[in-house]
Amino acid sequence: MRDNSYDRTIERNYLQKWRFLIPEYEAVKAGRSPLFKRVGDFYRHHGTCSQTFRKYYNRYLRSGEEVDLL
Repeated sequence: MRDNSYDRTIERNYLQKWRFLIPEYEAVKAGRSPLFKRVGDFYRHHGTCSQTFRKYYNRYLRSGEEVDLL
């Protein structure tokens, strides 16, 4: 049987999602998003809580380290 204790698939998937969401969120905030007029629409579409998203986003902005997105 395969040992999955060191499998980092979940971490890679989270980072991939964040790499996609951050530029899109910043485009919405800057008013450049063709898909969303308001950040509330962005949160609803992606099924995320605004407080949780901003918590991790701001933590990432302060440090610049992707590990803070996990």
